Amino acid sequence: MQNGDHHLEPLRFKGDTVGGTLGQTFFETFHTMLELKTAIRAKILEERRRLSAQARREKSEIILDTLLAWTPFSAASTIATYIPLKTEVDVSRLLERAGQAHRFVAPRTLPDFQMSFHELTQDTPLLKGSGNVMQPPDYALERPIEDIDLFLVPLAACDSQGNRLGFGKGYYDRALTSALGFKLGIGFGCQWVEAVPVDHYDVALDGFLSEEGLLCF
Repeated sequence: MQNGDHHLEPLRFKGDTVGGTLGQTFFETFHTMLELKTAIRAKILEERRRLSAQARREKSEIILDTLLAWTPFSAASTIATYIPLKTEVDVSRLLERAGQAHRFVAPRTLPDFQMSFHELTQDTPLLKGSGNVMQPPDYALERPIEDIDLFLVPLAACDSQGNRLGFGKGYYDRALTSALGFKLGIGFGCQWVEAVPVDHYDVALDGFLSEEGLLCF
């Protein structure tokens, strides 16, 4: 993949049991959408867990390099980032590397699987939220979702149609339904799959960024 081009060839599928001939058997094994999503999520996240800590650091730095050089990132005023879990793409150095040119926000989990977005600086204290995900405190200034120009969206998997497989709770699908900003999935190359099963409520992404490059849909 090349940086920021809207006419890119999609990445070849990385997992040999979700796509291709074996993939058909894999899909037919499951009787419900929930079972299928759960199985794909488990397989891809296990592949992500197998990456060494050094490999994750190196790949994460490549991803940040690409992101910082991307024109829509430079043009964005307000950017929604996320606080990474241990095996996710580590974007924790983004605020430091981006300097003062942008306003950053990060999500807080709310009851009923909702999210709000609150301002985040390098000095913002982080508190543990749902699923042990760290988040800004509730007193951090909340920003309306329509004010956010770019969303950096963690994921379990993504395909060439921009379909995103999340973590099963639907937080981002609910939050991004009314979002106007660009929705950029962030993941490693091993999280790119040939096809993600889709429900009617799933919100598609506008792009996917991994250490292999940036693809816009």
